[in-house]
Amino acid sequence: METWSKERLDTEKRLTQVELDTKIIRGDITQIKNNHLKHIEKSMDNMDRKIEKLDTRVWAILFGIVMLAISNVVATLLG
Repeated sequence: METWSKERLDTEKRLTQVELDTKIIRGDITQIKNNHLKHIEKSMDNMDRKIEKLDTRVWAILFGIVMLAISNVVATLLG
């Protein structure tokens, strides 16, 4: 009888620990969803804006290079 009680107590302790661990994990998941993911999303939005600005600059530089090449061809033909 004593062994059964000890086994039952051990099982109850383990079950209580599992329940506590589950609560902690759920709390951590909630914190990640509500806090960290919002920060990551904000950072990604900032990166998207920076990439769009960089993309515009690259196209402007490319346009300038093409215009210079065309003006050199025209100057060569006329001169």
